[in-house]
Amino acid sequence: MSARRVAGRFIRGLKPEYFETYSEEFVQNFMKPRRGKGKAWLRPVLGARQVAELRKETLMSGKAWPYEKEKKPRPLRVVKKSHKHILTEPERKALIEESLKDMDERIEAHKKALRDARPRKRTLYHWLDLAKEEDQLNAEAVKAAGKKK
Repeated sequence: MSARRVAGRFIRGLKPEYFETYSEEFVQNFMKPRRGKGKAWLRPVLGARQVAELRKETLMSGKAWPYEKEKKPRPLRVVKKSHKHILTEPERKALIEESLKDMDERIEAHKKALRDARPRKRTLYHWLDLAKEEDQLNAEAVKAAGKKK
């Protein structure tokens, strides 16, 4: 039988009061994994369930459990962090209100730009109108040339 099994049977058979005769370090080493001769990790002699049973028996007998791990204080988060879209909602609403103020003018400018970008239909009326404008420009040019002479 291996030394680990013998030691485990011996320790498991002990009652909590027998642990008082051993040093804390000696008993704690039974509860922790350890390095073997070949640098391989070995299981603890006492498993977590057995340690829990010993602890329970010790506490029920009215004694303190000397191997208690110190618990670190957990930081309390008083204000829970919310989602980003909820946090930035007032800013977004203010920006939307601001941009809606001049939206009518912007829509009109956009529609006008679309109308101007469309190719115009050339009708007979349009061609006649253009001819009229050309005649007026030519007449003005002739008058201006006559005055210069």
